[in-house]
Amino acid sequence: MSEIGFERKTNAFIIAVIVTLSDWGSKYLIHSHFTYGAGRPVIAKFFNLVHVRNFGSAFGLMNQGKATSFNTWFFAFASLLGLFLLLYLLYNEYSSHRFAIVCLGLLMGGVIGNQGERFLHGYVTDFLDFYVNAHHWPAFNIADSAITIGIIGYFLASLRKRS
Repeated sequence: MSEIGFERKTNAFIIAVIVTLSDWGSKYLIHSHFTYGAGRPVIAKFFNLVHVRNFGSAFGLMNQGKATSFNTWFFAFASLLGLFLLLYLLYNEYSSHRFAIVCLGLLMGGVIGNQGERFLHGYVTDFLDFYVNAHHWPAFNIADSAITIGIIGYFLASLRKRS
């Protein structure tokens, strides 16, 4: 691996650490300042800060309202598999583009952020609640945002590489 390639790939790890610490720090603040189930409006009729628990995956899929051994092991396995896949992508030739490396860093940080909290609490804290009137988007967190942006960005970077 060239020195430039090594520096770029190191940036992915720096981004992952920043995302993970930002995610855990924001969740700590939510736990410190909100009781479970509480919320506060930030922008009327558009955005609240809330304290909800997600025992499932993105958008509450597989959320049974409590930690189950199946969910715990399933998400642990899926996260480890995902991290190995991200490391593989990071160190192969397809991720040499700077933007793709940033996206992989976002993905790694998001996975570590959510899975770390799942190991600690048995659930993931979600707190960003966007809505219009009575129509709410499922609450999410910084790790979820990093994962979403990372997936979309990496997909776009891979399309660019092919053309």
